[in-house]
Amino acid sequence: MNLYVDPRMYTDQSNTLTDTSSSQHGRRLEKTCEEFEAVMVQMMFKAMRSAQPESGLLEKDTAGEVYQELFDGEVAREMAHNQSMGIGAKLYEQLAKE
Repeated sequence: MNLYVDPRMYTDQSNTLTDTSSSQHGRRLEKTCEEFEAVMVQMMFKAMRSAQPESGLLEKDTAGEVYQELFDGEVAREMAHNQSMGIGAKLYEQLAKE
């Protein structure tokens, strides 16, 4: 049984880098810079948590760690989107000049 799936089925052929308008390219760059800021904020949260001493109140298990990472990631995305620290904006300014 051959289950070959053509990857072109999942991509929009009209949306190539050569066809994109400058405003669409600018919006994609802005979104990418915002996501970069979210990754940086999440890494900052992870570093802050690792510096915090263990309280011993709750057991530390894998499920709790996964939940904490997912929660930190979502908070970081919301912070980057709504209450920007300015990392993404400065990165966008720098890259938009080129």
